[in-house]
Amino acid sequence: DAGARVIKIERRDGKGDFARGYDRFAKGQSAYFVWVNRGKESLPLDLKDAADQALLHRILARADVWVQNMAPGAAERSGLGSTELRRRYPRLITCDISGYGDAKAAGEYHEMKAYDMLVQAESGLSTLTGRPDWPTRVGVSVADIACGMYCHAAILEALFHLRQTGQGCAIDTSLFGALADWMTVPLQHYEAV
Repeated sequence: DAGARVIKIERRDGKGDFARGYDRFAKGQSAYFVWVNRGKESLPLDLKDAADQALLHRILARADVWVQNMAPGAAERSGLGSTELRRRYPRLITCDISGYGDAKAAGEYHEMKAYDMLVQAESGLSTLTGRPDWPTRVGVSVADIACGMYCHAAILEALFHLRQTGQGCAIDTSLFGALADWMTVPLQHYEAV
């Protein structure tokens, strides 16, 4: 909507984005899928296929931003980790989204997959939205949304930097980190009691 061309790389095996199957409320499509993918182009690729990898690298050579939320370690195994991409394309902005953060910050949690409801519970958010005896998740995927908003802000800053210097950068964000930040004030209240 803001003028950027966004190409969403999806699996070519027919599975693609599982959010497509959530419901059929938006004119026969999933309401959530339509909301988070509005205006995006979809490009199905098999990242293990040499021709598809070559096509992706031709796209990356001209791209400003690469955002990935593959399973932990998958980007690196497929040659699409931020370190390798930043070496190959110095002007590229890379944004890695994970459940719990990089290995240094998250320790053993780094390798774990994360789901919005789990992150809401693990961050303590569900204790604020329910009763003391019955914690409840927020009614929308707030960890996903919060993380996406932090990515958006960081990418805007990085684009400004790119325009000034010609250099990209690496951004690392996580669902847990986003909600942990949101939980700062409730934590301070809890610790003050």
